[in-house]
Amino acid sequence: MSARRPVPGGRLGRVAPLPFVGAAAILVALIVFTPVLLASGPSPLAAHAELTVYRVIGGPTTKFYVHAVGSDVAYSEIRVGLGTGFVWSGGCPTTPLNWTITNETDLLEMNVGTNATAVVLNATAIYDQGGVRTVYAGEIAFGLVNENLSDESLELASCPYTPGENPPHTWSVADLPLSLLLVNYGSGGPP
Repeated sequence: MSARRPVPGGRLGRVAPLPFVGAAAILVALIVFTPVLLASGPSPLAAHAELTVYRVIGGPTTKFYVHAVGSDVAYSEIRVGLGTGFVWSGGCPTTPLNWTITNETDLLEMNVGTNATAVVLNATAIYDQGGVRTVYAGEIAFGLVNENLSDESLELASCPYTPGENPPHTWSVADLPLSLLLVNYGSGGPP
């Protein structure tokens, strides 16, 4: 019987010799990461739109800010609608609302405020890089509970217009601001 010579790398070394495995790993990394490294503009994470909610306990106004995760990302358009005129019941209202729409172009962020204790916020941010459009959107109902008390909080409910938005059910005003990512709908927008 002849003695077998050990192959460097064990059993794997017979099929894929170690020098080739290392070179192949580097080649795969270059193929995967080169487009990301050479891409112009902000990363997809930096361009992702988010909604930040802020209020002070006992204060008269709830403020909503729509902006990018990255601080230097401009949107070609941001639209924010505030729907009021309903009684908070813990969910997205089904009755007609009184809408106030703010729409601006070419900006880094938009902020709006309301004194209403029940409001539906509908936000859309459109990022356009070289003709490639990405739409971020979300529609969330907010209800202020225990107003002017130490346990003042916001109750939140996602609305069916923008599926995929999953806010927490309740958030203490003392713990604000709260940031929520808007849903990335690609080039088309919500269904």
